Amino acid sequence: MNQESATAIYWSSPYQQEINAKITKIKGSEVQFSQTFFYPGGGGQLHDKGRILYLDTEFPIVEVYKKDEEIWHKIKKNKEIQFEVGIEVLLKLDWERRYEFMKAHTSQHLLTHILMKKYDCKTLKANFEEGKVEIEIDKKLNLSDIFDAIEEENNTLNQDAEIISIIVDQETYSKRYKSITRGKTSDEDTVRLIQLGKDEGFDLVCCGGIHVRNLSEIKGIVFDSYKGNMIKYFVDKHAINFANEQRLLMNNLEEITEKKGKKLLEMVTNKIRNNETLVQGNVKLLKMIFENIKTWSEEINDKHVTILELDEIDRQIIQSSAKELEKDSFLGLLGSNSILYLLSSLESLPANEVVSKLSSKTGAKGGGNKSFAQISVKDIENPFSVLKEIIKEI
Repeated sequence: MNQESATAIYWSSPYQQEINAKITKIKGSEVQFSQTFFYPGGGGQLHDKGRILYLDTEFPIVEVYKKDEEIWHKIKKNKEIQFEVGIEVLLKLDWERRYEFMKAHTSQHLLTHILMKKYDCKTLKANFEEGKVEIEIDKKLNLSDIFDAIEEENNTLNQDAEIISIIVDQETYSKRYKSITRGKTSDEDTVRLIQLGKDEGFDLVCCGGIHVRNLSEIKGIVFDSYKGNMIKYFVDKHAINFANEQRLLMNNLEEITEKKGKKLLEMVTNKIRNNETLVQGNVKLLKMIFENIKTWSEEINDKHVTILELDEIDRQIIQSSAKELEKDSFLGLLGSNSILYLLSSLESLPANEVVSKLSSKTGAKGGGNKSFAQISVKDIENPFSVLKEIIKEI
């Protein structure tokens, strides 16, 4: 990573919210300043936003980026007021947004440190939103392991650990810090490191992002999901709001089902199993129908066309069975939620062409490909009659 520019003070003064600066360059709606605290983004952390105050008028800064070591600010201009090189303006940071990213980014450092320490699990990448973090890890963990790591993080947040920013040249980094750096090492001339905990700390990484001064500024994190190798969680007030929303949902479920805790889980699990059994039965039924589709078919313009209505059948079940459809057949199947599914193994009667004509004729929305398409027929009177008329026209 590159050393902080002489004009950029987001490393040295991450809590500064206003600053006076002169315009030094203008390129269309993009501007450079003699100094700036706007972070240009990087390492999964998004760029800052804010405003310019000039002549009692505020101009939103909608994007900040770095190119060739220069930081550019994209501004939503006012046609009545023109900027010129040399004028002085007041830069105002969208502080609440910045602070959310600072807390999210710092929480990610701590969690990835804990995952590495407890499970020898490396972090491949991290992305941040306001109050939300997702990290991709290099191995599959048990869900209980992730909850243990999150619990340890929440306990550690209360230990008043300082966050130290260290900026050194490559020689000093190689001699003193490289061997104890977690994660990727740096070969830049100037290296910026983030250390959790004062003195020697308990975690050290190369990072050019913006962080809080103390872990205690982060009030806690709450697990959201774990899919594939991606962990998602909420931070601080967003975590509290998410936890309350989940608890409200659980209370509503408990009132509806009159079941609580493990009993509610057992009931839902049994319902899912019963539904899976029902789905498997419907798939078998539909395969049998598809294998003998011409038994129920009628000829329209020398084409074998079958039209059925099965209210309990949905898209997933149909797609699981579609490959069993007999050759040279066309099927119109009215399933759940008034969706008409069209399956075709006829070159002369593409499913998507039929849907397109249905859509043009009725205004209904639909789409698909030559072999499989669908359209909502909720507001169509006698959809099967309309379907047959269109097939006759093709």
